[in-house]
Amino acid sequence: MRTRQWRRLERRAVAGYERDLLAAIDELCARHSVVTGIELEPVAGRTAKIGLDDRRLVLGPLAPVGLALLLRARRDGGTLRLNAVGRYGPYWWLRLSTTGRPITVLSRTLRLYSNGGGAPVTPVSDRPGALMRR
Repeated sequence: MRTRQWRRLERRAVAGYERDLLAAIDELCARHSVVTGIELEPVAGRTAKIGLDDRRLVLGPLAPVGLALLLRARRDGGTLRLNAVGRYGPYWWLRLSTTGRPITVLSRTLRLYSNGGGAPVTPVSDRPGALMRR
């Protein structure tokens, strides 16, 4: 295969994986998942880990503003819920509802894990032949 064909194949594989990941997270949004915890690691790559029932979202790297928003939401307490997730160019955006107004955070990467840790959850697709990668 030529380089161009490999790049095209790679783009298709990444797009398929991102579609499946988005579908898995959309299911969490539809269930109005309650945020069970927010762990922030501002020094180690500016990452955030958001616990949702039996899953965990890992975002990063985040801008200092995004870290501050998540820190304030964690500090204010109250019930946080995952409202929506999507793509904005190369970034993932995540919206959490708070007791005040919703907060939206941009991240370069987004991963979904089971709460047991370990490998990322493989999104399940209803499309036959969909790429499943860990």
